[in-house]
Amino acid sequence: MAEATLEWMPFGDTRRPKRKRAELVCVSCHAKKVKCDLQPRTKCGFSDCTACEAAAKECTVRTSRRGRWPRDSGSGSRENTAGSREAPEPPPPAHDALAAAPDPSMLARRGQASLRHPPSLQPRAITTETPQSQHSQASTSQSEARYSHAGDVDTGFLHVYRVENQSDAQLQQLEACLGQQRHAAQPCPIDEELQQSFSETYWENCYAWCPVLDRETLFDDVARSPLLAYALALASSHIQPPLVPHEGPATYYKKAKEILYGDDETDKLAELRAIALFYWWAPRAPTIAHRNSSWWWTSVIIRQAQQMNLHRELRPDHPIQDQNHLSLRRRIWWTAFARERLTALCQSKPCIIDPADCNISEPTLADFPNDPSSQRKGSVFIHWVKLCAIIGDVAKTLSRTPDSSTPRPFPHNLRQRLIHWVRSLPEDLHLPISSARTVSFDRDVHQLYLPYLTTIIVLHLKRSAHALPQALPPAILAASCIARILKDTLSRGNTRFLMAISSWYAGTAFTALLQACRIPHLSRDANECLDVLVRAVEQFQQMWGTANVIRQGFTRLREQSEAYNKPFESHQPSSLGLASSNAGDIDYEWTELFPFVTRATGGIADSLLGDREQGIPTRGFPSPENLLFHDTMMTQYQDLLEPFTDYFLSLPDMGLQG
Repeated sequence: MAEATLEWMPFGDTRRPKRKRAELVCVSCHAKKVKCDLQPRTKCGFSDCTACEAAAKECTVRTSRRGRWPRDSGSGSRENTAGSREAPEPPPPAHDALAAAPDPSMLARRGQASLRHPPSLQPRAITTETPQSQHSQASTSQSEARYSHAGDVDTGFLHVYRVENQSDAQLQQLEACLGQQRHAAQPCPIDEELQQSFSETYWENCYAWCPVLDRETLFDDVARSPLLAYALALASSHIQPPLVPHEGPATYYKKAKEILYGDDETDKLAELRAIALFYWWAPRAPTIAHRNSSWWWTSVIIRQAQQMNLHRELRPDHPIQDQNHLSLRRRIWWTAFARERLTALCQSKPCIIDPADCNISEPTLADFPNDPSSQRKGSVFIHWVKLCAIIGDVAKTLSRTPDSSTPRPFPHNLRQRLIHWVRSLPEDLHLPISSARTVSFDRDVHQLYLPYLTTIIVLHLKRSAHALPQALPPAILAASCIARILKDTLSRGNTRFLMAISSWYAGTAFTALLQACRIPHLSRDANECLDVLVRAVEQFQQMWGTANVIRQGFTRLREQSEAYNKPFESHQPSSLGLASSNAGDIDYEWTELFPFVTRATGGIADSLLGDREQGIPTRGFPSPENLLFHDTMMTQYQDLLEPFTDYFLSLPDMGLQG
């Protein structure tokens, strides 16, 4: 029998070809001889037809008794066994079945019908499990994720309008389903060979910090979403540009934004995953407000994810309990959370996410594929998220302190949380810089410690009337460790895997080391570390707009420092106003922050830890516990600070991330 070429035509057209009979209808609609839209609704993620939902009835699939050949889909439990064929039923009336692709007018009529008949808020399971229901599980996950109120706390009494909300949501989902079917026929916009290269680059460089695509399902994911394909190409081609012709990250970014702002992506989880990959495109520094910065895109992810309730775990009775779907939700959410916390500190911005509003589970290794590589990178991600939670609290503490005229109490609790974090890391995530040579270089582990060390610097920089913050010993040691990490990276010929925020890490370390150059026994090693930072930022300039700003600042500040090169002699503790009972340098065990550092790590580590081991108070540095710290710095170290009176980039107000 010839297949019909058109499924919907005007009723007045007598030349209309015979329509294809619906393969999936429910018992109730078939008995009443009314239209049943179970088949198209199943494809869009629903588990019952409109009529059964409106009547709050159980929607049971009718087993076909027509002895027909196996169908492409839905044959499973509806197929008859051989020898049980019955005579064909007479053709049904025109309204007996709903076509697979309804027109907009039908969608509108269905939405109006739903308004007249209150739908059930909880989808009911189809009693007869069919291949259609199995195939629709993924699309059900997508459709359920689009609801903006499902599972959230109803503080605004929206349940009063639950009928209208539910009906409108269903109507929009059906319209989106039609759009998704139109886009499904489009081929993947990226060449397969390039796609393979991009997937490898993403896995090696991005997955530990943005685990939104798994290796086993990556190609299927990007095949379904041109937006996701362009986003992957953007990030990967920027990190490791192919040496064969390709459009380039700028073009990929432009095309991805066109799809995004055109609202052409119907899968909202795919949309969030694509935006997460925009993080690797920051050609402009955030010196002015614009909609291409990491702060902007992270905010977009958070607000969209909150509307989709990704910040809350699904209820136990939720119809979707697929582990892969739940794990993906968590990984998307915690990626955005970690980025927001980092950016809040380096750009001095308030946090959007309040943990008290969230009950989503923290990421665990169960949220990652079981293969060893995925588990290892998952472990890096999990500990990075925990660190970023501490960093977010540091940002809040620093942004809510009184003015600089009032001494700020040292945040002991945050320091202890940092110590606990670094000591809780598994052995395979320990930073391998305890010796003069780095034997086992791991780009993920090295990058994991950059925000940790930068946070130590920020906590141990003291504000003063002068623009340049004053660095304490932990800040200088942490800055030398950042220089060591960057030196290890430069030695291996590639810094492109480092994220844009690495410019801020280098800029913060530069501030602390610049003052170490003024201390005679640290000067030579500090200048060598500064040289490393300069070379690293020169490499960052090839990718990140922020690095241009930092590099110019390095040149100006170092020239000023050399013009007033007057190293001062170290002072005895008594001349610094340190009483024996208040000698915080003895009681404050800041070396606990550096379990991975030994005297062999570098020259600065050798000097600072050597004095510590011999019981000699750190030369030239007062304690953060000393109430006379600020007065001492103003009177004793006036010569040190004099060259930097025009230093306007105070921390954490540098705004150094793309």
